[in-house]
Amino acid sequence: MTAVLLLTAAWYTYVGLTYYRPELRNLLPKKAADTMPLVALAPMRAVIGGIQPDAGTASADPDELIFSPGEPDDISEATLPKGPSDDLLAEAITLAGASGTKADFLSLLQVLLDKYEIYRDEISLPAFTAELLTQQLPFELFEHDLDLHWPAENYA
Repeated sequence: MTAVLLLTAAWYTYVGLTYYRPELRNLLPKKAADTMPLVALAPMRAVIGGIQPDAGTASADPDELIFSPGEPDDISEATLPKGPSDDLLAEAITLAGASGTKADFLSLLQVLLDKYEIYRDEISLPAFTAELLTQQLPFELFEHDLDLHWPAENYA
């Protein structure tokens, strides 16, 4: 019985020292020197005093800097960048001049809407219709003429 206990203890000691050495080392009490990182034990040096600019670089004297007077631009808070709705309106006006008749324009306008379907979240068809009615076109358009809809609405 004693021999079995001694062999078992020897086996677990061997396995523990072979495979679990770091874990067992953490269980032992630590010395004060082991708890301090090596960086903390090194003597303090002046870090800021050792910083130097790269060779060939220097700062300019503020009196040597030249600034030109500011010039106003044409941008204001009310100026909005052009978007797909503006592009659609411009193409529709060009299409109205090229199509010749009102019937041709209305059929081609639906084809043009098919092209701009990918921007359907950014284009408001009622606002586009209202803007198109205010334009000078070769023929007279009325609101009931412009029954515009996105292509996907045909299948819904």
